[in-house]
Amino acid sequence: MTIRDVAAHAGVSRSTVSYALTQPGRLSADTLKRVTASLQDLGYIGNAAARQLRVGHSQAIGLIVSNAANPIYAELAEGADQEAALHGRVILLANSRESPQREKDYIAFFESQQVSGILIAPVDEVPDELIELGRRGTPFVLIGTPSRPDDYRSLSGDNTLGGHLAASHLIAQGRRKLLYVGGHHLHAVERSRGAQAAVAEAGNTTLEVIRVAKQTAAEGEAVARALLARPRTGLPDGIFCGNDLLALGLMHALLAGGIDVPTDVSLVGYDDIAFADFAVVPLTTIRHPEAELGAGAVRLLMGTLPDDQIADAEASFQPRLVVRKTSLTTA
Repeated sequence: MTIRDVAAHAGVSRSTVSYALTQPGRLSADTLKRVTASLQDLGYIGNAAARQLRVGHSQAIGLIVSNAANPIYAELAEGADQEAALHGRVILLANSRESPQREKDYIAFFESQQVSGILIAPVDEVPDELIELGRRGTPFVLIGTPSRPDDYRSLSGDNTLGGHLAASHLIAQGRRKLLYVGGHHLHAVERSRGAQAAVAEAGNTTLEVIRVAKQTAAEGEAVARALLARPRTGLPDGIFCGNDLLALGLMHALLAGGIDVPTDVSLVGYDDIAFADFAVVPLTTIRHPEAELGAGAVRLLMGTLPDDQIADAEASFQPRLVVRKTSLTTA
C-alpha cells in the first residue's frame, strides 16, 4: 500500500496525504478526516526509515528533563506532546536523573536517531555537546533562562517575579525572618534573587539562603531536620522553597517535629504540582503554566513562534500566587 493508493482512495493529491502524515495542521479538518479514514480503511503503514532517509530527519522531537519524578515535567511533556501532534511530530521523553553524563548520552542518542530537534530542561548549563549539535544542523530549544548570552533559542517563565511574589506574600503575613531553600540551577537562583529583592524593598526583614544538591522531598526533610536542631528562637517564621517537592518534604518533617504550619512557620512552594493541593496542610505555592511552556517550546522549535514574538509568549507564562493553608491569610 502506497501514498498513491491512499490519495486515489481519498480523492486527494499525494502531497495532501503526505501533509496528513507529517504536517496535519496544514489541512482543513474535513480533508484531514477524509485522508485519515482512507489510511485506516486501507491499513496504510508508513515506512519511517525510508522517509527519514529521504528528508534527513525523523518525525520525533527529543525532550530531555532533569528529573522525570517531578510532576512539573509530566505537565511540560503533555503540553509539548499536544503541540507536536499538530505538526505531525511525536515526543521522545528522556530522563537524565540529574546526571550531566546521562544528559550527554541522550544528546548523542537523539543525534543518532536524526530527531527533528531537541527540547531540554537541563541539569545545569546547556551542554556544549548540544550547542555543537545545533551548529551541525539539529535545532534545539532551552526550556529555561540562559546563564550567558548565546546564539541558541530559549523560552522561560519569569522566575525572578515568582520569587518576589512568594517572599512578598510571606512579608505581607508579618513574617520577618525568612528562609529560602533551593538548588543551584539558574531558575532556583533567579527565584532566590526575586525573594531577596522583596526583602530589600520591605526593610526590617532578613533572608537566609540554604542551597541543596537536588530539589527533592528527601532534601526538604533533611533541611527541616537541621532546622529542628536549632534553638526555637533560631527558626525562621517564613520559608520559601525552590519547588513544591522541597516544600512538601520540609513540611512533613516540621509537622512531625512539633512545628505548626502556618502558625509557627508559614510555607510557600513553587510549581503548583497536583500534590500541593492534597497535602496534609494544602500548600501555598507559585503557579507556572508548564503545559503552555512546553507547547510554546515546540512552536519555537518548529518555527511557528517567530523570534520577535518570544517576549510576548513569555509574558503569557507569568507566575501567579496560589494561596492555600500553609500561609496565613491575614497578617
